[in-house]
Amino acid sequence: MTNLRQPALAAIVLAAALTACGGTQKPAPPPDPFRPEPVAEPEVVAPTRTDCDPPDSTRSLDAMTYTEREPSISEAVQLAREGVADLEIARTTDDQQIREEKLTQAVDTLLSALAADPYNVHATYNLAAAYARIDRRQCALNLLSRLIQMKSHSSRKADVQLKFDRLLGSNGAPLDPDFRQMRDDERFRCIISNIGAATPTDCFAAR
Repeated sequence: MTNLRQPALAAIVLAAALTACGGTQKPAPPPDPFRPEPVAEPEVVAPTRTDCDPPDSTRSLDAMTYTEREPSISEAVQLAREGVADLEIARTTDDQQIREEKLTQAVDTLLSALAADPYNVHATYNLAAAYARIDRRQCALNLLSRLIQMKSHSSRKADVQLKFDRLLGSNGAPLDPDFRQMRDDERFRCIISNIGAATPTDCFAAR
């Protein structure tokens, strides 16, 4: 008889304990739907620039005198030669990896040459050619526009004309193959028309 009463007694004790604690236990409330778990925001990666902006006609580099440039002129000449040598290897090699490496080196070296002397005609033209090779068209066009501006300086006129002969394949110079893929570009044709124009056209205005 005692064994039969024990389960019943245990149930009564449990019920009394629950009543003393406030009655039957309630389940935990669900999460607040208005306070969801924070979600990590995806990392925003800035787009990679692949080309230059058109030149701003309202802003231009300050003119530099020969005296200001003189200490760096010989350095720029040497860097321009090195950059052109790399560009020539890139033109003639059949190895794609070497071609890409030499083109990259040529761009870096020619940029350094222009940092040393912004008026170096050889570096300006060949950097335009290097940019044309890697399809950075606006960068190339900006440099060709700068050459047109430099043509008005008597000390550079002859050198600039030689570069344009190369660009156009005129006066016995072979046509420069580096600009082949740009020759159907309207902006490039506009630059060409500006070479001998008394009043150059703005080739980048709202096109």
